Amino acid sequence: MIGRPMKTAPYGTLHTSTAAMFGVLITLDATAMHGTVPDEIDPPAARGAYAVQTTPDGDGIITSWIEAGQSPGVVEIRFSRLSSDPDDSTRLVWSPAATMAAGDDLFANWADRPAIHRGVDGALIGHRLRKIGVGTYAYGVMLSRSEDEGRTWSDLGWLHDDEKAVEHGFVSAVPTGEGLRYVWLDGRQMTPGSGHGGHGHDATGAMSLRTANLDPESDSKTITSTALDARVCECCDTDVAMTTEGPVVVYRDRGPNEERDIFIVRETPDGWTTPMPVARDGWVFPACPVNGPSVAAVGAEVVVAWFTAAGEEGPRVLANRSDDGGRTFSNPVTVARSTIGRTDVLMLPGGDAVVLWIDRREPASSGFAAPVDDRDELGSIALRRFPRDGSLGPVSLLEVMDLGRRAGFPRMELLPADENTGRGPVLLLVWRDEANDRLRSRSIPLEDLQ
Repeated sequence: MIGRPMKTAPYGTLHTSTAAMFGVLITLDATAMHGTVPDEIDPPAARGAYAVQTTPDGDGIITSWIEAGQSPGVVEIRFSRLSSDPDDSTRLVWSPAATMAAGDDLFANWADRPAIHRGVDGALIGHRLRKIGVGTYAYGVMLSRSEDEGRTWSDLGWLHDDEKAVEHGFVSAVPTGEGLRYVWLDGRQMTPGSGHGGHGHDATGAMSLRTANLDPESDSKTITSTALDARVCECCDTDVAMTTEGPVVVYRDRGPNEERDIFIVRETPDGWTTPMPVARDGWVFPACPVNGPSVAAVGAEVVVAWFTAAGEEGPRVLANRSDDGGRTFSNPVTVARSTIGRTDVLMLPGGDAVVLWIDRREPASSGFAAPVDDRDELGSIALRRFPRDGSLGPVSLLEVMDLGRRAGFPRMELLPADENTGRGPVLLLVWRDEANDRLRSRSIPLEDLQ
């Protein structure tokens, strides 16, 4: 349950280091002190936890993950909420970890991650991936609801209105005035290939993008989904954000010649728009790169960040902006080049954005490396500010990050300012530390992010 928080310790800030490829590199000094904002506040996850996901929750942040269960073959979806300590509001603390679901029928994967959102009526709504066939990737999205802050959960049923034994996943959601708007990849048009359960290029048919709205009265019998795009990338994250005009959805498309560009669809009073490209990268790739886009919005301002390897410029992270709710976009800017992608993006008070990615460079400070580290490929979690004027701030290389799959996708959320204590907004990073086999998190006062 989300109950009484557990206290944690030290504090930290950002320090500027030497100039590098994209201007000034910034590293995080773990020994420094700054105000009363904890620098290192690791989630209460068991060793071996992975598939971390974060969602904003008013004055807190909900973080979920997967960890091994008590019995062989059983996995658990666990979660905790970060917020101000009720006994000492100058501190940020995690609630005790609780379980959303457990079983031997859950599909557990580094890329396709469960999550928990706050519903419009105050209940917690979780989604998990449950096997619905014998194929490796034959699984569906099961919704659950808790009305007691996560102490107990009851299933609502499948998110999708089919139970075909193929892939349904890569879910994203955003609260709207009518409920929770869900978006996911849906394989109902596919016939499973050899050993991939509708998840590979040996399958026939196409992966589609679908959406449904979950209101407080919804259950498995009342959810009706709508197709948004009939042919999309099979295993790249989707993302959705809310504008003043309605939700906007971004995803990696799959063109007729295997182009893997980023597209957007918007909900308007007249329904969903025809899919359109956020930009024309022209990245031709014969498989799914497992590297979807990210979107954030405030009012009518929208920012999208994504990975591409199109053309002679090679692998890079791009971002662009819209000031009309996603109808049109500026030309993309190159945020980073030495990268494997796995982006995230946030909008800040005032309209600036922050883009996160995994960089192939390690932080300049050797203090970030583990004492004994035998990992083959190391990089870092990187951030960069993307102001409203289209310029770019310095690159911040924050933490050593394994480049392998199991390390997964680092996530970030913005914790709002606390008027009672005068604490300003805080950026929370959560990731899997592969060397130490655990989840880590770090908070950064927004004033320290250049």
